[in-house]
Amino acid sequence: MTGLFVAKNSQENETQSLKERLDGESDATPSPDERLAELRFCQETGRLSDWQRPVAETMRRAGLGEGYTVAEWAEIAWYGPLDSWLRPGSRVSDIFLDGPDRAMVVVEDGNRTDTSVRVGDEWLRWTQRQLLLRAGFVTADHPDDWRSDDGRIVHALYGTADRRLRFAVTRPPYTPDGATVAVRVLPARWRTIDNLVQHETGILPREAAELLLEAIRRGVSLLIAGGAGSGKTTLMAALLQAIAAEKRVIIIEDARELPLPPDGMAVEVLRSRSSFASCVRLALRQRPDLIVLGEVRGPEALAMLEAATTGHPGICTIHAPDALTALRNLERFATLDGLASPGIVRGLMTSGAVPLIALHIGNYGGRRRVGQMIEVIVTSGSQAGETLPYNTLFAFNPAANRLERKYPVQGAWGKGRL
Repeated sequence: MTGLFVAKNSQENETQSLKERLDGESDATPSPDERLAELRFCQETGRLSDWQRPVAETMRRAGLGEGYTVAEWAEIAWYGPLDSWLRPGSRVSDIFLDGPDRAMVVVEDGNRTDTSVRVGDEWLRWTQRQLLLRAGFVTADHPDDWRSDDGRIVHALYGTADRRLRFAVTRPPYTPDGATVAVRVLPARWRTIDNLVQHETGILPREAAELLLEAIRRGVSLLIAGGAGSGKTTLMAALLQAIAAEKRVIIIEDARELPLPPDGMAVEVLRSRSSFASCVRLALRQRPDLIVLGEVRGPEALAMLEAATTGHPGICTIHAPDALTALRNLERFATLDGLASPGIVRGLMTSGAVPLIALHIGNYGGRRRVGQMIEVIVTSGSQAGETLPYNTLFAFNPAANRLERKYPVQGAWGKGRL
């Protein structure tokens, strides 16, 4: 009994000591950073660890009174049950809360792990609100007012908080079993091309990396294909960092993610309340040398091709299982809004005005790397629906377990040189 009494007194003294350090003897309001330090101190000492109790009860048990107002929470870069996996040095890339009272799952160094941490409905909805507050999607006055670009009430949103947490949140009736949270933790420092070229363990060989950079310099548009989590954005960021000092770059994304180049600007489609295609066309007025599209999945494909014909090449990512399918998807997306026929789109893709390379990154030889790189061949006779004429630049050789050069560049931009 005495030991329990001493432990309780020690815990109360720690909390009081912390409050004295933060608040002093005055009535001064603690800063957001001081509040963040207080919350993390409580986590580190184990007083904030039960995420299944109501929020107010959890805060009281931690010695934090009733917690903070919604407006105060909006100023604090703290994410409750997620925060322990977001600290500097963490190797966690993804965090999933698939419903109330279900175990949190994290992906660390590519391995999916059940953390056994369970988050109750109230804390799960608090985490959603915190992400949306920090991303600017809701206000402290109306924190549950989720709205789409056109002002409709919605039950699923995605964006980026603090420029480091790319999230998707849902609530009933979108997910009838309860609220959910999925978070991708963006790297504090993006990997460079040199990081990606690492002899036997690299994502791509030096020769392939140098060809891609030279292609970008010479006005070739680049399509980076792969599945979710394959490394498309990582590769795009590395190429962007390598070329950014030479180009004026306009980056267009749903929500901010890629590193900002020294000469250029970033456009957030969700905040702009415009379509991807409109943002691409508006970017042409910014006099870009290069337009970077976070992901192409609709009519913005046509806008990108049209921009390339006017001397404004692009880099974009696309979901596809291989490089050739990526080109077919680009062709299909460009016809979705009916502004161009399949024949016109095929004509753009196979014209000399739009030199185009597609590459695929995925699992090759048991690990993640670039496994295919092809260029579209310029031709006037290809018809929509036929296989696109292409030349294989690099292909993965399973026997040698590496990406190998196949054929030289056929496009005018590199023929006889690359």
